[in-house]
Amino acid sequence: MHNSLITKKVIAHSLKELMQSTPFQKISIRDIMGHAEIRRQTFYDHFQDKYELLAWIYQQEASENIEDYLDYEHWSKVIVRLFTYLKENQVFYVNALEVTEQNSFDHYFFEHIQSLILTIASDLLKEEAVSISSDYLTFFCSYHSHAFVGMTKAWLLTKCQLPVAELSQNIEKTLKLSLLEGLK
Repeated sequence: MHNSLITKKVIAHSLKELMQSTPFQKISIRDIMGHAEIRRQTFYDHFQDKYELLAWIYQQEASENIEDYLDYEHWSKVIVRLFTYLKENQVFYVNALEVTEQNSFDHYFFEHIQSLILTIASDLLKEEAVSISSDYLTFFCSYHSHAFVGMTKAWLLTKCQLPVAELSQNIEKTLKLSLLEGLK
């Protein structure tokens, strides 16, 4: 692993740990770097501000938990993996949901979920040996990405009460039924 990536991950880990007990808005760069035991200037070698760091965490972790697995794991397992990860990091993501001024979780999560939904729709269409118009596919992916993000936020905010397996199965069933209904 390149030193720059290692340093970014250490800084990100520090912020995530701090957010276990402190709201994002109250955490300073000094706090982050003090907790990481790295000199403050190093932060600015990698990030402009704490919002950019937060965005980097979203991008990095969504990529690690979604895109990196889609090439060799069935999408249904990726959904389970994603919800398991979010549940394990629930406190961080609940605190991250409070950040709305810039680099919101919704925005980054939505982008990655659209990629996942497109993969799911493509696989389901192949299984059914049918095709749909690109306009409807775009609508389907956008609509269900918004629903997925909304359900995920609600699930996180209710302390992940619904078990991961049940939530994952419900989403899988909903996507299948919706796509098959759209073919009629």
